[in-house]
Amino acid sequence: MRQTFDNPNSTPFLFVYGTLMKGFEKGWQQKLGAQLAGQGSIGGRLYDLGDYPGARPDSSESRHRVRGELYRLADPKLALTVLDQYEEFFPSQPEKSLFVRTLVSVTLENGRKEDAWAYLYNRAVDETKLIPSGDYRDKPSLR
Repeated sequence: MRQTFDNPNSTPFLFVYGTLMKGFEKGWQQKLGAQLAGQGSIGGRLYDLGDYPGARPDSSESRHRVRGELYRLADPKLALTVLDQYEEFFPSQPEKSLFVRTLVSVTLENGRKEDAWAYLYNRAVDETKLIPSGDYRDKPSLR
């Protein structure tokens, strides 16, 4: 996971794993010109933070995966500027951000890999709030 958020145009892809997936936050995809490119996963662990989840990177040897959706952004710079605000990410002060926009490697269901932006949780987590499947839709209160 690389924290190089200074060039939003380095990839047109965005990986989402929580409330930005289809069926949760309505309309952002159309407003920001995002087209679903497929289902996939990234290395990491997913935590239940109450109203939303947070993904944290995991060691490269770990088999833990976070499942979500990959989107192609029509205008990455514009879309990421809007999403930075939504995710409480402050590029000039990443240490104060709730989430940090990071380049990740997404493995799609067909095995193809794409580099994509993802917003990873930037605070301490309580291990008891782990969503073991790595899929936010498996959160008990969403069933």
